[in-house]
Amino acid sequence: MIMGICAEYLEMAENRIALYGFLARVYRREVDAELLDAMRRIDFGTEEGDARYAEGTARLQAYLAGTSFSMRTDLAVDYAKVFLAAGIPQGGAAFPYESVYTSPDGLVMQEARDEVVRLYRAKGLGVEGAVEPEDHIAFEFEFLVRLCCEGREAAQAGDAKALEASIEEQRAFLATHVLNWVPRFCEDVVRYANTEFYRAIALMTAGFAAMDAEVLDQMGAGR
Repeated sequence: MIMGICAEYLEMAENRIALYGFLARVYRREVDAELLDAMRRIDFGTEEGDARYAEGTARLQAYLAGTSFSMRTDLAVDYAKVFLAAGIPQGGAAFPYESVYTSPDGLVMQEARDEVVRLYRAKGLGVEGAVEPEDHIAFEFEFLVRLCCEGREAAQAGDAKALEASIEEQRAFLATHVLNWVPRFCEDVVRYANTEFYRAIALMTAGFAAMDAEVLDQMGAGR
């Protein structure tokens, strides 16, 4: 039982860490030449379990296979439009903050932000020099990377008890601070994005988060 859960976790850990890290980078700032080149070399796979992820990866790979002199400019303009509401009327953007989707008035810096700051600090983490509220999707995904890494360390040490606690912590964060708003955020990205790139990324994000929660639920069940 001990070796089983540790081996099972390690089998998926690297992929989870890589994907959450990748998504955090995509949402943190606009795509640059380095990221664009890296994405063309990544095999995103076609994870089973959620059609959105499979559709998103297919659409992303098709987009990246194309060539366009203005691709980076198009992506920069779309990033500013979709996530920063640059040059658009009210109600036409997908603001990447949990508070916007969970507070009664749709404002930033609300209860959700305070809650994630408390969780970050409990791990000795801070978002030093951040100009964005701490409930930005990139910060929440980076926090999941941290939690995933802690679980990996426990699994590598064969510490099933610590691993089970880590899995529960990850499940709770996903339920309370990701699945409670990210699916709606992703729907807005698909609705407002002009580029196929961000529509594909949104589908991948929603699909992967749902699949990850399901896998963790299965691992936690009956343990």
